[in-house]
Amino acid sequence: MMKYKHEKDMYPDVCKWLRQILESRFRDSKIEVHNLSASYLSKFISAHKIGNLPPEWITWDIKVDIVGLILRSDKTTLLTFVECKNSQLTLAHLSQTLGYSRIALPFLSFLLSPFGLSSSLSSLLQEYKRTDILEYYWKKGELPRKIIVAKWDTNSCNIDRNSIIGGSNL
Repeated sequence: MMKYKHEKDMYPDVCKWLRQILESRFRDSKIEVHNLSASYLSKFISAHKIGNLPPEWITWDIKVDIVGLILRSDKTTLLTFVECKNSQLTLAHLSQTLGYSRIALPFLSFLLSPFGLSSSLSSLLQEYKRTDILEYYWKKGELPRKIIVAKWDTNSCNIDRNSIIGGSNL
């Protein structure tokens, strides 16, 4: 029996997990995690008066399932995105996440599902080694940022570390 009947049922567990990850990694920062699946990121930023973002944030009319905010002591704000799917991950799911990530350039970006990857997406990323398609941000002198694709473990409410493809910055 599946723990999640619908995708939205994953959100509370994934929010809790993301908060723990961000709090352990950014100990000197204020961490906020929000389910934004029903609202546009730009409207959320405006309503909550979140500062220290690039000026183009007003154009971010995207609905990311879960957004983590890392409010740093140096007055910078970093974003983290998580897209959740309650089916096998497909190239269409990756394309959606890649689009969101290219628009807002989050510090971390995840694509998670308890069902893992479809055979075609798995083959593309692993057999054909096309992890370049996970890249969404390139800055000279730094490693590119990549979407972290992983299977969500419904028992431990954590990502299955053996299933991670992509980002090495976790």
